[in-house]
Amino acid sequence: MSDIDAVGALEVDVYKTARRPQTFLYVPRDLQPDQWPSDLAELFAAPQKVLSLTLTAEQPLAAQSATVVIEAIRARGYFMQLPPDPLVGR
Repeated sequence: MSDIDAVGALEVDVYKTARRPQTFLYVPRDLQPDQWPSDLAELFAAPQKVLSLTLTAEQPLAAQSATVVIEAIRARGYFMQLPPDPLVGR
């Protein structure tokens, strides 16, 4: 049983910003933008909440496994999903 299985689900909010197209920020649901570290808040200026969800280890996500997202949030307080590299797969 992994740590995430033992811990269970994680409530998160997902944000985007016009400054960085196709970049999404996953944060714990109770962490509001005015509580983000200054460098993260600057990078995600004028954040727009895209959705709120409950992540579980089994949940499929489009770009990354939910386990990776949950582990990153638990380790550093957030997970940033970057756009795909256009050169990969050429």
